[in-house]
Amino acid sequence: MLLSEVIKLESCSIEFGAEDKDDALHKLAALFKRSRKFEEISEGEIYKALKDREALGSTGFARGIAMPHCGLDRLDSFAISLAVCKKGVDFDSMDRRKTKVFVCIVGPKNASKQHLQLLASCSHILKQPGVVDDLLQATSRINLFEEFLEHADNGSGRVDVKGKEKLLLLFVKDEHILQDITEVFVEYGIQRSTIINTTEMENLISTTPLFMGFFNFTGDKSPTGKIVLAKIVEDHIDAIINGLEDIFGDLNAFSDLDAMVLDVFYAKGF
Repeated sequence: MLLSEVIKLESCSIEFGAEDKDDALHKLAALFKRSRKFEEISEGEIYKALKDREALGSTGFARGIAMPHCGLDRLDSFAISLAVCKKGVDFDSMDRRKTKVFVCIVGPKNASKQHLQLLASCSHILKQPGVVDDLLQATSRINLFEEFLEHADNGSGRVDVKGKEKLLLLFVKDEHILQDITEVFVEYGIQRSTIINTTEMENLISTTPLFMGFFNFTGDKSPTGKIVLAKIVEDHIDAIINGLEDIFGDLNAFSDLDAMVLDVFYAKGF
């Protein structure tokens, strides 16, 4: 089981903030709900399972590290979230210092062996010199995600996080939101994208001599738009869409931006 397949980019945070331990557990549960894996599992279920595990003994260790974890009956595979809280949270740690780095593991309740393996792997990474400091200096979710994986696989090298690639198309109807889209791309490590100028088909119909005076599909809206194309890793789709919806809200209800993801059958030099 590769850590690159288990850590959910959409469930990573470099701006994690919590008032106390209980609040931290609530917010860790909320991070997991950003992943489609947990569509059928409520935030309350995740929180309760994490809290029940903490009742057995704190998962807050020394050096500002905590590894909360739990098992869920209705989950069929593992997920890991990474969170950094620079101001720290009181998490009943062994050395009584505030916790700043959270590695949270949630998996099937009946998969004890794999659960222990993941705990051991993550613990090994966090014990390596400089890792905690590097994680605390992460400047984006993708940076945090990749920094952790940099030390995976028993330190023998970077884990390949390339994975299967998809083509993301964003249909932008208001160019003023392009800056916000760019910031999301930077946060999630999309370094190359292409923007195409477009004209709405409805505008062409409205200006066709035969139909002039009968149709005005565009109204006061601009008849032009943009299409943003970017090649992305399949496992990052949820994270990027979540990042966009953090800014614009539910894209199904936001009229100025539509998103589509297509399979990439062949690509060369792109």
